[in-house]
Amino acid sequence: MFNGIKKIIRAYGIFKQAYSKHKNKVILMTLLGFGSGLMGGIGIGAIIPLFSFVIKDRPENLDPISKMIGGLFSLVGIQYRLRYLIIFIGLLFLVKAVFSFWANYLNYRASIDYERETRQEIFEHAMRADWPHLLKQKVGHLSMVVMDNISSASSLLTNISMMILFLTSLIMYAVIALNISPKITLLTFAIGFLLFIFLRPLFKRIRQVSYESVGVSKDATHYLNQHIIGAKTVKTMATEKEIIKRGKIHFDRLGAARLKIYKYNSVLGTFLEPITLAVIIPIFALSYRSPNFNIASFAAILYLVQKMFSFMQSVQIRLSLVNELIPHLVSVLNYQEEARRYKEKDTGGEPFSFKSAIEFRGVDFYYNPDKPVISGASFLINKGETVGLIGPSGSGKTTLVDLILRLLTPTGGELLIDGNSVSKIDLTDWRRHIGYVSQDIFLINDTVENNIRFYNSKISDEQIVDAAKKAQIFDFIMEQPAKFKTEVGERGLQLSVGQRQRVVLARVLASRPEVLILDEATSALDNESEAAIQEAIASLRGQMTIVIIAHRLTTVMNADKILVLDGGKIVEEGEPDKLLKDPDSYFHKVHNVNL
Repeated sequence: MFNGIKKIIRAYGIFKQAYSKHKNKVILMTLLGFGSGLMGGIGIGAIIPLFSFVIKDRPENLDPISKMIGGLFSLVGIQYRLRYLIIFIGLLFLVKAVFSFWANYLNYRASIDYERETRQEIFEHAMRADWPHLLKQKVGHLSMVVMDNISSASSLLTNISMMILFLTSLIMYAVIALNISPKITLLTFAIGFLLFIFLRPLFKRIRQVSYESVGVSKDATHYLNQHIIGAKTVKTMATEKEIIKRGKIHFDRLGAARLKIYKYNSVLGTFLEPITLAVIIPIFALSYRSPNFNIASFAAILYLVQKMFSFMQSVQIRLSLVNELIPHLVSVLNYQEEARRYKEKDTGGEPFSFKSAIEFRGVDFYYNPDKPVISGASFLINKGETVGLIGPSGSGKTTLVDLILRLLTPTGGELLIDGNSVSKIDLTDWRRHIGYVSQDIFLINDTVENNIRFYNSKISDEQIVDAAKKAQIFDFIMEQPAKFKTEVGERGLQLSVGQRQRVVLARVLASRPEVLILDEATSALDNESEAAIQEAIASLRGQMTIVIIAHRLTTVMNADKILVLDGGKIVEEGEPDKLLKDPDSYFHKVHNVNL
């Protein structure tokens, strides 16, 4: 029993944490539920004097409900007659209908508000989470939480609210029933309690299977998204058969888990109705044999008992659904808590200003202290300078760039701009002045124009045209029938790789950054596309500070300075021509290998 109380307290804590913003709606809905139950109960109780009028009995002397109605009529000066009683009963059920409507409206309003607000909140948390946290996320998990888990958590709130409404109606009907026949009412509750005890293991099993279903669903969503994104690789590797086979395993597991939930819920729904009938028949038999049997009272109590069992059945079913949906809510809360914990920190408030140099001063970075990614990096990037970063794969080049972008924070040393810590600069303002072109091309399924503008309404049409010209993509765009309104397709797949890369470069240039970072932007391009990108870079030299991570050395041959990274350390630094003259330098060796 103590364990059961602990579970109830824990469940209450979960519900409070999730739905506290909507407590006022739930409280008002509960009050309306009590009102609806009271009106309905009194309306049913009024059947007794109604029957008494029909059989010519004295209606005001039959039971407490009849006496109460008679007293109410006397109080307002209305004669206790059949036609007024019918009007009174009609008004009761009309008020009940109004209360029920508003209670249900508040219920669904709370659920819809929760769903909308929580989706927005989690999406915002995800967008504002720090980069190391986002790197660990599986494809499809966020969409699973936002679209599926939150929808289920919203249904959970609906079911909790409906359960409260059923309980309030049950309580009010029970109060009326106790006034008519205490014995039958108490017997009904005793049977309902025993039924709840009997069904507890079933509720527990439903909750366990639901947790399994949530986990299986996340795995299936991840698997599906992962292989849809990699569809081209799947086809070129001719692995469709194996991937479809493994997908079937995921979907079979998901189907089996959901079938179990349906099976247990069906058991619950199937057996409650016969149990209700099995209780009502003995009640009728016992009442009929009683010397005080009254058809009016019996009709009322029979209807009340049937309604009470209907409410009990509804509560049991809703309780089953609550157990089924709790794992989805826990998943939402866990994601919310995780996203809050890993929120990207912005300690700066000063505007961006770049007059002389960006400086790495003894910068260290690691995910694991035993495995440093960057060790003691010290160098300058002067304003207007073009700097090339080269080094073997895994040497820390992209990590170094991520530090400049402030996606990562140094674990040691300082990153400075004009002698001041970059942490003092407002993070959003910093990134607006740092343009980044990744080797992983990201385009939205929209027009070329909207991909260049990329949600920045301040960018004018003239800026878009100018950026397209600088990125050497303008002529291609103008050759298309729709010009800048040309659709690029999902992930830009209607364009070539080189065209996609130049659209991305135009997007970055449209925001007019002071620093441009190219992260192996030409590594996957053909010679013609690479030449176009190099021409674009050459035209920008001197207009902005450029940092190039190079896979092909031709991209950095005209740089003002080369930085060579190896094992997370700067092992060489100098002008390209001077490094080429040193036969022991990494740059010289790689250059000769590529000849």
